[in-house]
Amino acid sequence: MPADATEPVVIPPELWQCPETLAALRDRDIGQLFRLIRQHSGFSQTRIGIAVNLSQGKISEIMKGAVQVTSFEVIERIANGLDMPNPARLTLGLAPRRLLAASPQPRHTPTSPPSDQPASRAGLPTRYLASLTSASSRSVISGLRHVLTGHIQAEAIMGPPLLISAVQSQVPVVGQLCQVTRGADRTEALNFASELLEFCGWLHQVLGDFTGATMWTNKALDYAMELGDQRVISYILMRKSIIAIEAGDHGHGLGLANTALANSDALTPRLRAVILRTRATANAHLGEAADSARDSEMALAEAAAGMAQSEGDRAPYCTPAYIAMETGATRVLLGQATAAIPIFEASRSQWPESSQARDHVLFLTRMATAYAIAGEREHACAVTEDALSRMQALHSSRVTTQLTALRGHLAKWVVDPSVADLLTRLDILSESFCLPAPQPQGDR
Repeated sequence: MPADATEPVVIPPELWQCPETLAALRDRDIGQLFRLIRQHSGFSQTRIGIAVNLSQGKISEIMKGAVQVTSFEVIERIANGLDMPNPARLTLGLAPRRLLAASPQPRHTPTSPPSDQPASRAGLPTRYLASLTSASSRSVISGLRHVLTGHIQAEAIMGPPLLISAVQSQVPVVGQLCQVTRGADRTEALNFASELLEFCGWLHQVLGDFTGATMWTNKALDYAMELGDQRVISYILMRKSIIAIEAGDHGHGLGLANTALANSDALTPRLRAVILRTRATANAHLGEAADSARDSEMALAEAAAGMAQSEGDRAPYCTPAYIAMETGATRVLLGQATAAIPIFEASRSQWPESSQARDHVLFLTRMATAYAIAGEREHACAVTEDALSRMQALHSSRVTTQLTALRGHLAKWVVDPSVADLLTRLDILSESFCLPAPQPQGDR
C-alpha cells in the first residue's frame, strides 16, 4: 500500500553528508537537492511539496531546472520542511535552527540563571539569532562593521589563520538580519553581507583553498545581485576572476573580468583600474601580450584618476603603485623580465612603510624574481634580503608561491656561499608558510 502523502518526509542523516548533497547546498541548487532526495529516499514530488509547502507542479518545475529558487524565505521554508540539520543549513547559508525544542531545559524565571547552572554557551548564539529583528539590525550591523574593519586590518599584517573562524562565525548573524529586515535597513544588511562573505572568500584564497574561496565568493555575489548595486556586483565578479586565474582557469578568469567591465560607466576609476589589472593578468597568462599591455596602461590611467575620486568603493588599495606592481608581474609572466625591472623600480619608491605588509612583500619577491630571471644576481639577492626582513609573521599561499618561483631562479647561483645561505633561509620561511587549507566544517 503506498505511503500516505501527508506523512512527514524523513531524510536519512547520511544523505545530508554525501558529497553530492553538500555540493547542491553550497550552490543553493534546490532542484538538485530535490532530485537527490527523490533518488535516495523515494519520496514523491507530492510528498516533498507538502513537506515544504509548495505545489507538486512547482516541485516538478524546480527539479527540471525550469524554476530557480532564490528567495531566502522560500529556502528557509524548504530547510524547515525537510528538517534540515544545522550543518546542512549552514552550508546552505542559513542560520542554525533553534535547538531548545530538541533539548528541553528546566524552566526558570526570566532572570539570570542559577549560579550553579550557568547558561549553555551552545544555546546562547541560537537564542540570540532568534531575537534579531528589523529594529535591531542597524545597530548590530554597525557593530559588526567595526569588527570586520579590524579583521581586515589585522589580516593584512598576519594573514588569515587566526581570523578565519571568527569571521565565519558572523555569517549566520548576517544571514538572519537579511531575512528579517526590510527597506533601507535591508539594503544595508545585503551590502554588509556581500562584503563579509567576499572577505571570507579572500581568506580562503590567501590560504590556497580555491574551492572554499569560490564557494564563499559565490554567496557574496548572491547578496550583491539581490542588492542590485552594479559597483558591488562588478567588484565581486572581479574577485571571482582573480580566484579563477590563481586556480589556473585563465580563460574563465578573463571572461569574468570582461563581465565585470560590461557596465564600466557605472564604476569608479579605482574599480575600473582593479578590474583592468585583473584582465591584464588573465591576458598575460594566456600569452596575449598586446592585450595585457593595453589593459595595464588603461589600469594605470584609471588608478591615477582614482587618487582624486571622492566616492567610496571597495578598492581603496588600488593606487598607481599597486597597479605598477601588477604590471611588472604581468611582464614577468610574458617572459619580459628585463622590461619589468624599471617598472618595479619606479613603483618601489612609491610604497610607503605603512602599506600592507603582505602586498609589500609580494611586490619585493616579484621584483627579486625579475632581477634573477634577468641574470642580475646582486640586485636579486639585495631585494630578496629586503623581502625576508619583512615576512616573518606572514602566512599566505600567494607569497609562498612567489617565494618558490624566486628560489628556483636564485638556485642557479647556489655555488655562491651567500646565495646558498639565502636559499636556506628561503626554504625555512617557505616551509613555515605552507599551512594546510581549512578543513571542511558544517558552515562551509
